[in-house]
Order: sequence, then structure tokens, then C-alpha cells
Amino acid sequence: NHSIYKALLFLGAGSIDLCAGLRDMNRLGGLLRFMPWTSLFFLVGALAISAVPPLNGFVSEWLLLETLFRSGVFSSLLVRVLFAFCGAALALTAALAVTCFAKAFAMSFLGVRRSETRPPLEAPRPMLVAMGLLATCCLGLGILPTYLIPLLGSTFGTPHVNAADVLVPPFFTPTSSSGAHLLPPDFTQAFHALGAQIGHGLIPGRGLVVMLRGGASNPVVFAMSTTYMIFLLGAFLLFTYLGVRLFVRRRRSIGIAWAGGAARVSPGTTYSATGFSNPIRVIFGTTIRPVAVERTTSTVARGVQMLVHALHDGANIVDLVVAQPITAGANAIARNLALLHHGRLNAYAAYAFLTLLVVLIATLRW
Repeated sequence: NHSIYKALLFLGAGSIDLCAGLRDMNRLGGLLRFMPWTSLFFLVGALAISAVPPLNGFVSEWLLLETLFRSGVFSSLLVRVLFAFCGAALALTAALAVTCFAKAFAMSFLGVRRSETRPPLEAPRPMLVAMGLLATCCLGLGILPTYLIPLLGSTFGTPHVNAADVLVPPFFTPTSSSGAHLLPPDFTQAFHALGAQIGHGLIPGRGLVVMLRGGASNPVVFAMSTTYMIFLLGAFLLFTYLGVRLFVRRRRSIGIAWAGGAARVSPGTTYSATGFSNPIRVIFGTTIRPVAVERTTSTVARGVQMLVHALHDGANIVDLVVAQPITAGANAIARNLALLHHGRLNAYAAYAFLTLLVVLIATLRW
């Protein structure tokens, strides 16, 4: 799943670079009007990597969270605490991903154009076909995970564990060919009341529900179905759209009072990508420690005193925690060793003599 939606996002970024001639989100904006298909496919990739249902990124993150939350079966307190910490870190990562790609899509495709270059054209058809195929895979693998899990389980599973038996209960075929019950009757009846057998007889397979089953005392831990979810989400979006169309009779334009007193709002005064992500940069500033490599101010209009443009360069957390301390230590050792290189021949001979003496003493057998 990660390889599919990440490839889609890379192709979308390449299409923007080719057609708009820019990669700076502070200068982009309004691409939706000029590149509608690229915008749609990039939106699918952004929602997928943000783990928004019913796309494939949500399925992967759900399975990973199920695994982490099942740590209660372990007897070791340390292992359970470690899994709980990993679950919290995963939730934080998911929240940051949503913020990141909300910025990437909104600041690049929505709003007004903030660049004075020529208006971009839609991407060439071969590029659209490639992005369309990947976007279709993101949706297909998201709404039909119960067909991919058995395939992956039979290909990469262990001889003693069948992923399909663990994660995809056979609600569509609750009994085997011999008539034996594959699931407890009361278990099947309880989930039948919730709609777990909707589509039985029309859709082949074991079922449309992904469920991590527990033991006898706790038979169900987590259950979800992105297949059923897409119909609920579609109905919700439809009712929301009809409600907006019904109650919002006319479009409301932004008056001059909302433009900061300026007679005309220029693209430079709109919300930028840097401004969108600045609160998060402030929160993580003590850890990431971004450095301002460029900061300029300019007056843009009467009533707007100045426009501040800042470009930050943030170091990677691995560089801060691992690479930079190792590099600093190695440089300190190198500086101390450099003191030995002073060009005095007698001192070099003394170094060699002392080294030979130490080796002889160390190898001397009493």
C-alpha cells in the first residue's frame, strides 16, 4: 500500500513540476482550475497516505494498530509499555501526516495563484493514465482488503498461521462442505445482526469484514469494513452536499473589511504553506531546531504594513541525535591528533620510540 500511494504522490509532484514549472508551495496555488485530473489523483494519494478511509493507507494503519493494541496478551509489563508507546507514536505520526498533506494539497491546488508565471496546462495523457491506475489501486485495495489479505497470507504466511483465518472471518461461508461450522453459531448470529453478511450470495469470498479475533473470553478485539464504510461515507457526503445547496442560496464574497483594510487582496497576502505549518514548527522547534536561512520583509499594499517571507532549513532528527554527535566527536579527536603534526623530526622519532616501548612492555612475559 505504501509503495502504491507514495508512487502516486511522486508522479503528481512530477506533473506539477513539469506543467507549472515550480515546486515551491509558497508560490503555487489555484492549480485545481488548470490541472483538475492531476488534482484529483494527488488528492487520492494525499488521503491514502494520511490513512483516511476507505483508502488503502487506512487498512494498513488499522492492521498495525490492531497488532499494537493486542499487546495486552503478553505477560511482560515492559513489552506492553513498549507497545503502548509505539501505538502513541503511530497516532502522532498519523496526525502529522494529515497536517502535512492537508498543507500539500490545499496550498498547491486550492486558493489563488501566487506566481506570476504562465498558467499551467494539464499533464500529458500518459502521465494521467499512470496516476489514474495508481489512484484506482489505492481505492480498490482500500475497499476490498479481505481479498488481498488471504492472497498475502498464502504467499508470505507461516506454515502454522493462516492470515485469512485470523483476520477475515468466513461470514459468507460459515460452514464447510461437510456441514461443520467454521464459526460459532452465536458469534455468526451476533455479527449477522450488525450486517456482516451483507452481500452474501452476490459477492464471492470469505466476507467483507477485517477482524482480529481474540480468545474464548474475549472473542472480538477490533473489527472494521471499508467496503461497507464507503457506502456510509458516500451517503454522508451526498447529504452534506444537498444540505449546503439547500440552505446556502448564494455565494458570499469576501468584503474589503476582511482584507486587512487593503483595497485589493494580492496573492502575496493569502495564507501560505509556511504560515500553515508554522504552528507545528514552533511546537517542534526545540527538537528540530530549524535555522532561518532567508528572511525578507516588503510592503505590499496600503493597510498591510509588511509581508514577511521566511525560509527555514530544518535538520533531520536522526542527524541531530545520531549523526551530528558522532561527527562532532570525530572532529574533536581529529583536532587533538592534528596537534601531533607540528613538523619536528625529533618529536616524531620520540613518538615511534615510545610506541615501540609500550608494545614491548605489553607483550613481555614474566
